[in-house]
Amino acid sequence: MGCRSRAITQGQRVTVMRGHCHPPDLAGLEALRQREKRPGPAQRENPGGPEFLRTPLGGSFLVHDSFLYRREKAAGEKVYWTCRDQARMGCRSRAITQGQRVMVMRRHCHPPDLAGLEALRQRENLPNLTHWEGPEPTEPLEFLRTSLGGRFLVHESFLYRKEKAAGGKVYWMCRDQGRTGCRSRAITQGQRVMVMRSHCHPPDLAGLEALRQRERLPGRAPQREPEKTQLLPDVQLCLETASAEGQQSDGSTSDPQPDGESQ
Repeated sequence: MGCRSRAITQGQRVTVMRGHCHPPDLAGLEALRQREKRPGPAQRENPGGPEFLRTPLGGSFLVHDSFLYRREKAAGEKVYWTCRDQARMGCRSRAITQGQRVMVMRRHCHPPDLAGLEALRQRENLPNLTHWEGPEPTEPLEFLRTSLGGRFLVHESFLYRKEKAAGGKVYWMCRDQGRTGCRSRAITQGQRVMVMRSHCHPPDLAGLEALRQRERLPGRAPQREPEKTQLLPDVQLCLETASAEGQQSDGSTSDPQPDGESQ
């Protein structure tokens, strides 16, 4: 709007500089007053304490109002947090925890990632997803062939493309990195899978099913072998024909020689 109205407070006095160029936002004012009457997110004390979830790298996420915050720093009894989606969405929301209290600074510019939050909560209850300890899972990993003969790793309906292998571990990146900018990574060691960073998009279930259907059909590479064996008799026939023609040609050129000798 470009409104240039200003106000100065001194004790209980308020001095307004310049008038507004727009009507008041009555609906927004009422919403703020209603929020002020209940335990607001700015200073809320949870009887069970704040909720924390493990990050793929072993750190902690703060969960507040279904939003995820990444730890930034600690000073005294206070811990400062930034929105997990700060880099991807430019969100400037911040949170400060002190004991059981959570104070939120600035609102989020995006809705909460409920699917990602639920996935983190599910992973929190499952073993061997963020750590390598314990016995190796008995269920084998799922791999699907790529169109170029490589392999996709399938994990939780997401597809990963092989990036590199080092030290007994294989590193994978999200198949849709180039198309969506997804930065999710996975590391496999034996039958174990460790996922680094969550996906920024839903799984491509249709594409996954198409790959699984293709996996059940005879692959392209094996189909080429019968074609080669079928072509071999034709090639042999061509060679035999060419050889016969060559012999006839040799016979026709050698016939005049006796005539020349007889002359």
